[in-house]
Amino acid sequence: MIPVTKEEKELITRLFPQFKVARTMHQDSKRHHYYAVEAEGVMRAISDTNEQAAAIVAEFDKRRKLEKARKENARIRGG
Repeated sequence: MIPVTKEEKELITRLFPQFKVARTMHQDSKRHHYYAVEAEGVMRAISDTNEQAAAIVAEFDKRRKLEKARKENARIRGG
C-alpha cells in the first residue's frame, strides 16, 4: 500500500468504488493518512500526482514489455 492524498483518495473512490482506501487516526480527523492498494488501474489513475504510483506504473510497463518480448522469442523459436 502506498500513501495518497485526500484528493487522490476521492478520485480513487469515485473511479474504483470496489477498492477501499485505508485511513489511519479515525478519532482525530486532522491527523489521519490515506493508503491505497497497488492495483494497476488505481496506480495509473493517480500516477500523474503521486511519485510512488508513477514508479509502480513504470514497473508494470517494464514487466509487460519483457513478457511481450519473451512471448515473441518463444514464438520465433517455435515453442
